[in-house]
Amino acid sequence: MKSRTLLFIAIGLLILGIALFTFSRSNQESTQVFPASIVRDCAPWDGSAFTVSVQMDGGTVIYISIWQVPDIKFPKTFSFPDETGQIGIAYILPEIDPLILLNGTVMFERVQEGMPLEGRFNFTSERGGQFKGQFKAEWRNEIVYCG
Repeated sequence: MKSRTLLFIAIGLLILGIALFTFSRSNQESTQVFPASIVRDCAPWDGSAFTVSVQMDGGTVIYISIWQVPDIKFPKTFSFPDETGQIGIAYILPEIDPLILLNGTVMFERVQEGMPLEGRFNFTSERGGQFKGQFKAEWRNEIVYCG
């Protein structure tokens, strides 16, 4: 009798666990995937860099410039603002207003020139705007001359 009771308890706990897992997954906020592009760029000291432009809803474009060679083999997170002045910059450039710096993080899965780039971002602006989502960027063919 004890083994049968334990079996029913185990089955009940398994069903409860599956139900809780399914319920929690369905309640998670889905993150929007935004279209983006990526280009070679120049760091302020004329070194190699790349810039990702993420097209948000409403015409806003987030620019994320990373001042290093676009060759990142493993997932990597960058934080902004960059107090060292060596990593990069994240900003919005409205048509009328001056550049608006962003605070937060961007994570790239892998960066390889010519290959699509996927990543996630979570930024706030100096004015309190919230920008969160995922992006998939395609490389644009632009010739960049640094120096």
